[in-house]
Amino acid sequence: MKGRVTTFHTPRTIAEAGLLHPRGSLYMESRIDEQLGILPEEARTVRSVMCSALTVVSPDTSLEDAVSVMKAMNVPVLVVYEGRRLVGMVTERDMAVEQFERGKTKRGVVATLMRPDPPYCREDDLVAEAHALMRLSELDWMPVLDHAGRLAGVLSIYVRST
Repeated sequence: MKGRVTTFHTPRTIAEAGLLHPRGSLYMESRIDEQLGILPEEARTVRSVMCSALTVVSPDTSLEDAVSVMKAMNVPVLVVYEGRRLVGMVTERDMAVEQFERGKTKRGVVATLMRPDPPYCREDDLVAEAHALMRLSELDWMPVLDHAGRLAGVLSIYVRST
């Protein structure tokens, strides 16, 4: 009897994760809304709390250069783009774990360390929905895209959703 391998698909958007709340002028109270802390007067969009100062690198950027950029720019996350396409993300934690496992070497490229195809949200998404996707994906940082699909910023889990 052959063993069955089950893979878990991590959703990349709020809609894929089933976390999208209906928008409208009528507020319907629900358990999910209560758990997420969404009240009509408190619903904020990602645009109002995201950080628009961000740093982008390519997958072939050396890890040494990536560490230097993070230090020089004082940023905890690097968004990885290939051309005009979001392909990954690297955090300070990823760098620290890599340094520990490799014995403090900085050899290699960002592509070997990045989280590929990270979940993302849009500027007009609710912060509470974006935070729910981040918790589901076990992320502290998430790229934010605009309506045209361009990088607009990053969202931190440390921003309160309400």
